[in-house]
Amino acid sequence: MKPVILESIRLSSIDVTTRTTWVFAEIFDAEGISEVVEITSGNNSNVVAKTLREMVNNIQGVSISGESEPQSLLKITTKALETDTVLATAMSALRTSVSCFQARYESLSLTEQLGGNVKGKVPLYANINRSLLGDNRSPTHFAKAAEKAIGNGFTTIKCAPFDEVTSDMESEDIIDASKTGLERVRAIRLSIGNRINILVDCHSRFTLKTAPQICTELASLDVKWFEEPVAPETKSDELSQIASLIDLPIAGGESGYGTLFFDNLMDKNSLGIIMPDIKFCGGVKEAINASLSASQKGKRVSLHNPSGPVSQLLSAHVTAAVSDSMPLEHAVDETDWRADIMSPPEEIRDGFFWIPLGHSIGSVLNQKIIQNKGTQW
Repeated sequence: MKPVILESIRLSSIDVTTRTTWVFAEIFDAEGISEVVEITSGNNSNVVAKTLREMVNNIQGVSISGESEPQSLLKITTKALETDTVLATAMSALRTSVSCFQARYESLSLTEQLGGNVKGKVPLYANINRSLLGDNRSPTHFAKAAEKAIGNGFTTIKCAPFDEVTSDMESEDIIDASKTGLERVRAIRLSIGNRINILVDCHSRFTLKTAPQICTELASLDVKWFEEPVAPETKSDELSQIASLIDLPIAGGESGYGTLFFDNLMDKNSLGIIMPDIKFCGGVKEAINASLSASQKGKRVSLHNPSGPVSQLLSAHVTAAVSDSMPLEHAVDETDWRADIMSPPEEIRDGFFWIPLGHSIGSVLNQKIIQNKGTQW
């Protein structure tokens, strides 16, 4: 296989809302060919961008034979990647870029390079939370956002309804503060009926004592999964205990790095559904490895992706390569010009992500949009 020799990097950011900025990196090889990855990571994005640039510069001109090789070339320990989100995000982007270069060199789509067969589309579920940031958080707003997503062809809706809850509250206060969140979910269910699936993300706001009670309430509303009632990274034992007390599957793991992280959670029965995020987990190949492990252990996988169109496209290729994957996450309705960031434009229709044909990911950044709406450095 032709080695990958990296030469340079160009970074781009584009403000989407007052709370969302997407950050992309175009990494160039010695022949001037580029592959694009996404490093959107909230308040960490700028330091991730700096770290990724340093990584590329430090291995400039070095032959890379495999996507996992940058870790050893940069002398970064696995422990550091498991515990440092900035390092993990930058390394995930770097590893993904190598996979994309390899796909292009072999004249393959990324799906094929990852061991899958070309698919025209993959199913999505609609995360309505990003469109509800700010003051538009009433049960009625949640219901209307769900209705809009269904009108656009989605059959599964995810929300994060428990704004008023924090895990450091007393148990009685958590239960009381959860009532508004439950009303938001109830409003969605009453609005959309029983034919549409609802998923609930708890953002680690609960405790061992309170999570089972809240899960019972959600199950009565026919919710299909219970996402991260407590933090998998720090409370895996509690998560296992919660899982043993409830009937709904627990989903999570969005912030974890490496297949071993997911294996540990699955072996403890902390998670029934793993949610690797290609921006954080080690990249597209590591997401494949974790997915294969989940299948072998009788668990399910649904990739986490509340971010921009580059990570959406990369995640779609991974989803396509995993034969038994559940639908991929898509954050709906943050902006009406999202699709145009890519060339050819991102195509999301009838609840599916339509994967563009071509080598590697099959699409590039639309430089005109980036230059008009964003910043490059």
